Amino acid sequence: MLLSRYHLRPHHSKEIVLDRSAVVMLSRLENVPPMTLKELSAALRLDASTVHRQVAALLRHEYVCYAPGDGGEVARRVTPTAAGRAALLDTRAIFEEGIGRVVADWPATQQGQLRDLLRAFNEDIERLEGNAWPRP
Repeated sequence: MLLSRYHLRPHHSKEIVLDRSAVVMLSRLENVPPMTLKELSAALRLDASTVHRQVAALLRHEYVCYAPGDGGEVARRVTPTAAGRAALLDTRAIFEEGIGRVVADWPATQQGQLRDLLRAFNEDIERLEGNAWPRP
């Protein structure tokens, strides 16, 4: 598919860009209370070892941190740090710029149609998989 070719992928950028797994993980964590690794695993439909590995990488880069839990809670919860949120916003801006270059000459109506169709496509995938959207 051409959707993710050169102009959308910022490999040519000198700026630091998060990898896909970091974007997915931080995006899931950004607007919810801190989550356990088990909750993340279920939410992202990933096996526990994958989530542990990805969270470990985010911890090393200080993009997430462990959040204080309830007194009796054993499971650790993770939440994005200010650096993680900033890196996510920066990465999104780089990708948005790439998409903007591709559709720059399109009329505003076509740009809006693309946005609306992609939103409907994503919402229908979530609906078919039994996931609420937007996520709580």
